[in-house]
Amino acid sequence: MKRIIVAIGFVFICLFSNAQENNQLNKMINTSLLSYLDWKSDLINKTCKDCVEYTPYICVDSYPNNFSFSEAIQKRNVKFMSLQNLSGQKKLKKGKEYEFVFMGMSLEKNRMTITLSGKGVSIPKKNHLNIVAVDWGIFTYEYACDKQEWELQETKFGGI
Repeated sequence: MKRIIVAIGFVFICLFSNAQENNQLNKMINTSLLSYLDWKSDLINKTCKDCVEYTPYICVDSYPNNFSFSEAIQKRNVKFMSLQNLSGQKKLKKGKEYEFVFMGMSLEKNRMTITLSGKGVSIPKKNHLNIVAVDWGIFTYEYACDKQEWELQETKFGGI
């Protein structure tokens, strides 16, 4: 009986620990994405006064399965799309250019890097996508063992 109780306790501890890690990861991704979107909007407002409103498509393919976008991001003028589901292309019109925001992550020792890259996307003809690099935001987090949390160490923005 004691073994069963210990086993159940261990499972709950593992689940709780995993939930905390996922919450930290979700927060890091949402914070980075919001920062990137703010930077991009400011850049567009400074360089192009008569431009059409910035409406990026956030490509959801590389986000964790249990990820949920923060309310602050959902309230912004963004759209969500998956390139894995090509039927979603029906929303995009041939000959028009769009901006997609892609996300990538890497982990090396106690440093996690979240890279958000804006890509110009157009559909020249049916079932074809042209994708061109436009800009990026690189967010480097470091795990602080004493605080047991990830801390943003460096942010870099750039573009072509």
